[in-house]
Amino acid sequence: MDEEDQFRALFGLLERLESEVSGRSAESLDPGMEAKIRGLAAGTLDENNREEVLQALSSNRAGLELLASCLRD
Repeated sequence: MDEEDQFRALFGLLERLESEVSGRSAESLDPGMEAKIRGLAAGTLDENNREEVLQALSSNRAGLELLASCLRD
């Protein structure tokens, strides 16, 4: 699966889990995590950081919203 397919799968997952995620923590993002999310969206994040970000996104609505916004732009 190439990076474009990975992003499509992630975006599809985010859409399906929107209601579940909205009930979880909406804590703010620290600047380091925000930069990593932007890197994930741009496809420039290394594999180790990508795993960290994906795990963090599962419980952070602000992070999911930032990722969705970056992917739309």
